[in-house]
Amino acid sequence: NLPKDLARMVNLMNMMMLKHRYISRAFTGRYKKDECDHFLEMMGRDLKKVKMLFKNEQTTEFIPVTIPEPMYFDETDRLLKKLKKLQVPVRNAIINRVITENGRCSFCSSRRKFQKGVLKQFNEEFAPYNLYKIPLFPYEIKGLDRLKEYNEVLFGGTPHYHISERTSFSPEPEPVPLSQMKELLEKDFKFIMSGGKGGVGKTTIAAATALRLARMQPDKNILVFSTDPAHSLADVFESSIGDEVRTVNGMKNLYGYEIDAGKKLEEWKKNQLEHIREFFDTFMGTRGVDIKFDREVMEELISVPPPGIDEIMALGDIADFVEEEKFDKYILDSAATGHLIRLLEMPQLMREWMNTIFKILLKYRKIMRMNKMAQDLIENSRRLRRVQKVLTDPQRTAFIAVSIPEGMAQDETNRLLMSLDRLNIPCHNLVVNMVVPPTNCGFCSLKRKGQQEYVNRFKREEKYSQYQIGELPLFPEKLKGMEDLTKIGTILYG
Repeated sequence: NLPKDLARMVNLMNMMMLKHRYISRAFTGRYKKDECDHFLEMMGRDLKKVKMLFKNEQTTEFIPVTIPEPMYFDETDRLLKKLKKLQVPVRNAIINRVITENGRCSFCSSRRKFQKGVLKQFNEEFAPYNLYKIPLFPYEIKGLDRLKEYNEVLFGGTPHYHISERTSFSPEPEPVPLSQMKELLEKDFKFIMSGGKGGVGKTTIAAATALRLARMQPDKNILVFSTDPAHSLADVFESSIGDEVRTVNGMKNLYGYEIDAGKKLEEWKKNQLEHIREFFDTFMGTRGVDIKFDREVMEELISVPPPGIDEIMALGDIADFVEEEKFDKYILDSAATGHLIRLLEMPQLMREWMNTIFKILLKYRKIMRMNKMAQDLIENSRRLRRVQKVLTDPQRTAFIAVSIPEGMAQDETNRLLMSLDRLNIPCHNLVVNMVVPPTNCGFCSLKRKGQQEYVNRFKREEKYSQYQIGELPLFPEKLKGMEDLTKIGTILYG
């Protein structure tokens, strides 16, 4: 959607330049193009080229990359439909991390059996595309040698890693340590957020935390909600959850809410555009003129808000719930790291955007009374202040950073922790998820050996000493339903 959004921003700047040109001609009788004019013309030409390039089958192809899990199937399906609508050519797709016959233990067999049903769904639903299935490697693909090996497999070769029949790890399952983050739920936090790289298990941990709290405190009303466009809360709970607050699986004090941020933003934009038209129509009726440029600039400002405002406006609902004391505790299942950081940064940016609109309205305050739009802007600014105040309050808010034992995930976790510190979001808990359990299988043992390097970093390096570290094993199947969530809650909280 970027070219479309950029085109609208160029249009907005053009409107502002039109006013500048009009005033210049009115006072000087002529107008000479300046650097801004040349920039806008160049941007307009470049945008047309980019649009044509994206749609050209001779020069462009988009290759979706996914993994054989139900949530990723749904996400890939949405992506392919969107690309088709945008006329971006797609001919091939890659399904990564497919369990092959290499594993010889019950753990590998269970995972392979789980993937089999998902792969069948991929084959049936995405038959028009060339599907390339890449096997799961027993180590992380990182560094030039590993990339070369992956490249060979991608283009038809076979993996050449060696799996030893012997393992240095005990085949006896090690007991999973319990109550690793017990203190988190013993404190009276109002908000608990989970966040991390996509696919690390944020939703599962958020759901397990909410369920655990609801059972620990039956006299408290708990709301677990999601701002993630993927919305997998319903899938994890195996319960109907949508864009209206409702109880989860018949529990009297546990509520779910999957916020449709895009829908809320569209409703807000529609209302604001009506307020703008009402404002300028009234002005035209009383003065016999229409301030054309200001009207168009205002309409464009509303039509093209800064990216991420849909998500932060969705949090406005939660701010209202807090104000009304509708729930006692809130558990947030956030979007992936980039979206989350943008969300946490948004309150200040949105207030600045609203102030820009408000300044235009203030130009007319001596001529006519402010309308509903001004009142809405003031109220929304107050709501954002309330959200920001809660999110940065260490007495009311806790953040659970979720990672997996891989290099790139750890790097992204480091960036997330630095961003949380910069934004004054309190975080003292970190969960390392999907740790391969000990088995007598050479493949699993090789995978686990590579993971332990990162697990030990999380537990021993000085920069993580301020965090309470929780560890969750990799399970052979996707975790969902009340029984699985109870199991996760037991491991983390005792």
